[in-house]
Amino acid sequence: MAESKAAWDQVGQEFRELGRQIKQHYEQQPRAAGKTGPAGPAGQAGQSSAETPGDQGPAPAADRRKVDDALQKLTESLEQAFSSLGDAIRDPQFGEQTKKAAGSLSDALTATFAEASERFRKK
Repeated sequence: MAESKAAWDQVGQEFRELGRQIKQHYEQQPRAAGKTGPAGPAGQAGQSSAETPGDQGPAPAADRRKVDDALQKLTESLEQAFSSLGDAIRDPQFGEQTKKAAGSLSDALTATFAEASERFRKK
């Protein structure tokens, strides 16, 4: 059991290192501030003069603006996250770390199955 525990500890270490590298790429991404998108400057949606049936006046328009702003911020955050992940994947050091992590995962699975097999043989 000690062998598989050590192998799983190594897996944890390798994947933490991968996470650290992704975080580093994420932190190097430029922050999206005041971006102009399809909704207009800084994600503000254009106002329509026609209200849909059931609208209660300006409150739904304000609520709609808040939702649009929140969705715009979410979109920008996801773009930044996926961009940093893409940058990390193209990084040769990340590729090497991925190979190490996959190797240690394979070693841990092998050690775990070997120990489980040994236990079943003893019973």
